[in-house]
Amino acid sequence: MASASLVVGVDTGLVHLAAALGRPTLALFCGSDPQLTGVRAGVRAVNLGGVGHPPSAGEAVKTALHLLDS
Repeated sequence: MASASLVVGVDTGLVHLAAALGRPTLALFCGSDPQLTGVRAGVRAVNLGGVGHPPSAGEAVKTALHLLDS
């Protein structure tokens, strides 16, 4: 994971670890609130979705491509 170009996952410890390692990270949320449990978002980490509002596939792909270009 430390050398990954991009890490994409749901709200688990793995996406939090990836963000802490400074890897480009896309954290997907469906059942939890990213305001409470999200990764430390910024230039290299993005939280998408929320309780009852999962991100669309298109939104996730667009964000992932942006993170890869950053």
